[in-house]
Amino acid sequence: MKSTELSSREKFAYGFGCFGQNMLYNLMANFLLFFYTDIYGILPSVAGLILLVARMWDAVNDPLMGMVADRTSSRRGKFRPYVLFTPILFVPFAVAAFSTPSFSVSGKIAWAAFTYISFGMIYTASDVPFWAMSSTISEDTNVRSSVVVYPRFMATVAVALATLATQPLILLFSVEGKPQRGYQFTSLTYALLTVLCFLIAFLFVRERVHTTNQERPRFKEIPRIFLSNKPLLLVILSGLFTGIGQAGKLSMLIYYAKYNLENELLYTLLAGANIPFILIGIATVPMLTRKMGKRNACILYYLIYALGSLGFFLSGWNNFTLLLLFNCISSLGMASPQVIQTAMIADTIEWGELSLGKRSEGTIFSSQTFLAKLEWCYIVAIIRLTI
Repeated sequence: MKSTELSSREKFAYGFGCFGQNMLYNLMANFLLFFYTDIYGILPSVAGLILLVARMWDAVNDPLMGMVADRTSSRRGKFRPYVLFTPILFVPFAVAAFSTPSFSVSGKIAWAAFTYISFGMIYTASDVPFWAMSSTISEDTNVRSSVVVYPRFMATVAVALATLATQPLILLFSVEGKPQRGYQFTSLTYALLTVLCFLIAFLFVRERVHTTNQERPRFKEIPRIFLSNKPLLLVILSGLFTGIGQAGKLSMLIYYAKYNLENELLYTLLAGANIPFILIGIATVPMLTRKMGKRNACILYYLIYALGSLGFFLSGWNNFTLLLLFNCISSLGMASPQVIQTAMIADTIEWGELSLGKRSEGTIFSSQTFLAKLEWCYIVAIIRLTI
């Protein structure tokens, strides 16, 4: 198979596609539940139910979007058109999700459900084609593995900036003691940045693997696509088990800071201290995967994350220094497996093609988007069991 090395400009452009999107996703993932319960006045159990309903719909919506992307054929490519057009919809729906119209209790619930589910659908419509595009950038698996490091690295940088900037921006944009205005303008800022970043990816990234004449699977074949692809199932399951722990820990940090440490702004310190160690972990991925292989490197990062998280749990909230230390250790293995998993998912496309005789880049990569959202079911379960 001929190697197709890509320019640094194209790799960075692909990485930038993840930048704005992850700042916006960080805002939604770590602040929306808090916004519902502490600002909009929705009961935690009801807010959790909204998230659960959204995840149930994602089980249909995500693979469906993957199949739509697989069937797309245009002069701009199969996946690139979605990278150009869908991010524009983030702007109105991100702002709407953090709006507080004066409705009745049932009206508030309906508004929150509509805006959040709509945002999730737009996220799917942009995210599934974006990641599926990594399988069409090159036929060389080593090139693909090197390429996906860039968006994962940029995603971590974006999360770092969002962690440090979100609360100051909310305070800056708040008017006359109305924090909802702060959330609205912060979400607008991140949404506009998302549009710009995806535009950069669209302009400078190219699709080189074309399979337009190949038969595509039908919707009823979706279960078979996943169940017959054992490597893909293993990647999904490993990502799910670690992802729910990460999502639960990160989403509860703001509550921990507010109610245990009695200072909401300490969330920035807690989350921000993770960032340098996450970046160090990601930077070691190419070296470790070359020496150990993708599977063994992934297992090593899982062990680091597990040991650090166990220490974090056993530290107790009264020993803040020790807790912070173990939190940083766990961060070394937090995001690194996701880089490897993305490269592994791209590799499983060829496995599925050999098994079924059909190539399904979008459908297979929809599992990654759904996996990220499914982790929130863990949060929902915790909320509904503890309220």
